[in-house]
Amino acid sequence: MTHTPGPPPGLRADARRNQERILDAARAVISEQGSEFGVNDVALRAGVGLRTVYRRFAGREDLISAVFEQYVTDEVQPVVEAATAHPDPWQALADGLEATVVTVAANSALLTAARDTALVTRATAEGFVEPLSRALERAQAAGVARPDLDSSDFPSLIAMIVATMLAVPDLETAQPARWRRYLALLLEGCRASEVGGALPLL
Repeated sequence: MTHTPGPPPGLRADARRNQERILDAARAVISEQGSEFGVNDVALRAGVGLRTVYRRFAGREDLISAVFEQYVTDEVQPVVEAATAHPDPWQALADGLEATVVTVAANSALLTAARDTALVTRATAEGFVEPLSRALERAQAAGVARPDLDSSDFPSLIAMIVATMLAVPDLETAQPARWRRYLALLLEGCRASEVGGALPLL
């Protein structure tokens, strides 16, 4: 992944504003066109020259990487942090999973673009699940979450629910409770219980 250099000292404020416009434009274009979006379309949407975009970003992958990183840092983590702050350990875990599913599904085009360009790595997945990991530890310590559940299970569990939501484009409007049904089933599988066997080892 190419590291994006900081703006030149003499143009710091202008460069920062341009970068913000470029990232906002890139996110909108990615949502419309997917990972094969046109960099020129980003420049046009941002109201800057194509050279300005290429001075800050080497190409599509750099843009996707920067937008994805901004999304995780500015949107996913604060939302999940807030959800997992619930005083009840089980409710904190449940709320955190629901918040993650909702934001991931709402930004499926960006997630798909990041996946298509091999930018969703273990490190970025950890950025998604770090607040959930702490919620899981609390729930396990309270005896309400199964002890053999691991935070590394969360990306796959979340992907299962999101895949269900995206399988039917109008699922949220046509059957608003449907995905919540599957989330509830998933959560039941995470709950501590004296019934049932242990999970296979990782």
